[in-house]
Amino acid sequence: MRLTDEQVRQYDEDGYVVLHGILTPAEVRLLQAEAEILRTDQRGHPDANVYEKDGVSLRAAWCVEMDSEACRLAMSMQRIFGPVRQLMGEKAYLYQSRLNYKVAGRGDVFQWHQDYGSWVEDGVPSGAHRQMLSVLVMLDDTEHESGPLRIIPGSHKAGLIRSKYDTETTSYALHVVPDEEVDRLSKEGGMVECTGKAGTVMIFGSLLVHGSQQNISKNDRRNLYFAYNVDDNLPDPNYPRRKHACPYIMSPETGPLEFSSDVDLLQIANRKRLTAAPA
Repeated sequence: MRLTDEQVRQYDEDGYVVLHGILTPAEVRLLQAEAEILRTDQRGHPDANVYEKDGVSLRAAWCVEMDSEACRLAMSMQRIFGPVRQLMGEKAYLYQSRLNYKVAGRGDVFQWHQDYGSWVEDGVPSGAHRQMLSVLVMLDDTEHESGPLRIIPGSHKAGLIRSKYDTETTSYALHVVPDEEVDRLSKEGGMVECTGKAGTVMIFGSLLVHGSQQNISKNDRRNLYFAYNVDDNLPDPNYPRRKHACPYIMSPETGPLEFSSDVDLLQIANRKRLTAAPA
């Protein structure tokens, strides 16, 4: 799959692009099933899971490709990685993966932030628009009540914004954009809620200001994230680690990715009998 010229223009101008209907229903069901396994002690690295303040509701599962073959294939499938390669070139590799769960009625906020605001603290030299980006895969239908991702179009053009390290608002410390900067940028660019059906994909740059509200709905809102970097922009291995960071915030492999086959993902779905729609 390739982005159209207009979609590339939107990514460069607005900092993001939304692609609807990218995953099939069978692929969505497979990744939903994987998400349920990853939230339990059945995953090989349960210590890569981070919980909400209640200590019970899962907030995020990090480095999902280590314990899920389906996630590992999805991160490099043509319909997801094709547009990434188009924007970043052949040096793209997986920098980070996670699955944000936003549990029904209990999923907490994600404060306004830039991804590179944290990644620069991991020793990554550059967060340039075509050097680092993220792909969001909606695993559930996402509406206003479920706390969708909110973004400020064009905010990536502000560059890296001086952040505040917030260790109190949620269970996971985050470098956040100050309220006055959010107000200023939103007056200039507006604010967009990224809602959509399960299987929708969104690509956004590491400097785009974004966040989300609580999930007040009766359904979980699971988003699968793959963040990509280029292999000539590797983190400095001697850079001190963030004090509160999960040890699995970076993928252990840094080599350029090759495309996986869509057939491989379908074979897993067939093996788990997830190709047919539920009765």
